[in-house]
Order: sequence, then structure tokens, then C-alpha cells
Amino acid sequence: MNTRSAYLAGIAWSSIFGLSFLMTKSALEAFSPFALLFLRFSLASMALLILAAARVVNPDFRGKPRGILALVCLFQPVLYFTSETFGVRLTSTGTAGLILGALPAAVAALSVPMLRERLSSARTAGLVLSIAGVSLVAAAGGGGGADNPLGVLLVLAALTGAAFYNVFSRRASRFYSPVEITLAMMVSGAVFFGLAALAEWFFAGPDGTGFAEAGPAAWGAVAYLGLLSSVLAFFLVNLSLSRLKAAQASIFGALTPLIALAAGVLVRGESVGPVKAAGAAAILAGLWITNAPERKAGEPSGEKGGA
Repeated sequence: MNTRSAYLAGIAWSSIFGLSFLMTKSALEAFSPFALLFLRFSLASMALLILAAARVVNPDFRGKPRGILALVCLFQPVLYFTSETFGVRLTSTGTAGLILGALPAAVAALSVPMLRERLSSARTAGLVLSIAGVSLVAAAGGGGGADNPLGVLLVLAALTGAAFYNVFSRRASRFYSPVEITLAMMVSGAVFFGLAALAEWFFAGPDGTGFAEAGPAAWGAVAYLGLLSSVLAFFLVNLSLSRLKAAQASIFGALTPLIALAAGVLVRGESVGPVKAAGAAAILAGLWITNAPERKAGEPSGEKGGA
């Protein structure tokens, strides 16, 4: 099967997610974490429901298993975004992006026993090379910001949630289309984080949510997170997961820390030393090896095999 569109989708969603850390930091300067998540997923849900009402997309959940979809929504968005948003608040943009860049290794560890997927020796080597690159970048420093240990633990918890989401989304794609999975995720996120924001407002008062302090930059960040980083990016994630093996699709997550680092250099004036540069090169090389077409026995070297 031709997987070119799945590869392009992977590059697109990893780029969007790479910039999302900067946007989350910007929005958290005004909004509380739960208020931000409620706004993000409410906006995403409304966009998808409008598209469904206009028949641009046609989700149909009738007669399909609910349990696997519930597991997808539990790990992503509920567990992942709760951990990630509070973690980003307590760590630097670079640290959060770099830790989450280890997603391919976590997914590979889960996909073999849970999905019974097999990785060739070449793709395993590419996966290891990518993760080694992420480790090099992480060892070089977290982007110049002070990182709270609790924040690091929360980002690691987000990494775990993302790994389980990748595996369960792969299973759910047997029954649900990418649009259906994305819609379920956005609506469940809006409901859960809406209740959390309501509780936050009840205990902390209106000033605790940050709506009064929000300016154009904060609302622009919400729009980016709600429309691009939620609706579009997660549709592309679910598309790639429906056409590629879970470990193979998740390798695009290795691009996310590279985008985050580039954004840090251009926007925040962060420096990139030789160790980080070497790590970035290893990530890209691992990405290429993992997704290179495999040749069948007897195939001439110039032909492309099935991915």
C-alpha cells in the first residue's frame, strides 16, 4: 500500500506539535491550565461538529465497540494533556519537547507485546538511533530554563499516556475512521476539562482562571492549540496510525523536539551547541532508516518495497 500520504501527515503533525509548546507557554501566561484546556478542546469540538453538521465529514459511531474508543480518550486527551500542560508550566519549552521526543521508544516497547507488531533489524536500529539522538539533545540541556522536578515527572507521565494512546488508537482504527477518533477525543476533552475548569472556578474564583488577564496573544495561542494542534494535528496523527505500524508512525514524534529547538532558537534566542546538533542529526538519520522502504528478497536495489 502506498504510504506517502501517511508520511506527509506525520511530518505535518510533528511540526504542529513542535510549535505547540511555545503556544502553550504563551497561553499559560494568562490562563490557568484547566481553563486553557477547556478553551482548547471546546474550540476543537465546535469546529468538528460544525463540519459534521455541514456534511463535510460524516462520523458514524453506530454499531462500533465503545470500550477501545474510551481507552483512546482516557489516555489522550485526559491523562496526556493534564500531565503535559501542568508539566510545561513547570519546565522549559525545550525540556518538555525533548522528553516527549522519546515517544517512539515508548511506543515500540508497547507495540510489540500489545499489537504483536514486528520490527526488522534495520528499523529497530533506526529507532534506537533516533532515541539516542533525543538523549544527546536532552543531555546537552533543557533550553536554558530552570526545570521543576515535579514538572519533569509530569512530562514523563504525559509520555506514558501518549505511548498507550498510540497503541490503542492503532487498535481503534480497525473500527473507526480518523475523523471519528478525533471527534471523540475532542468532545471527551471538552467535557472533562470543562468540569475541571468549573471546579477550579468554584474554588479559586473567576480570577483563578485568568480570563480577565487574557490578551490577543493568549487568545491567538488558544486558537492555534484548538484548531491546528487539536483538530488538524490529531486528525493527521490518527490518519498516520491507521496506515502505518504504531512504532513506525510514532517515529515522526522524533521531529517534534527538533521543531521545538528551532523555535527556541528563532523565538527565544536559545543556542544550539555541537552536542545538540549531533543529536538532531541522529534523530533525522533514525527517522530516515525507520521509514525507508524495505526490499523483498530478490528485488533489485533500485525498486521500492512495501512499507
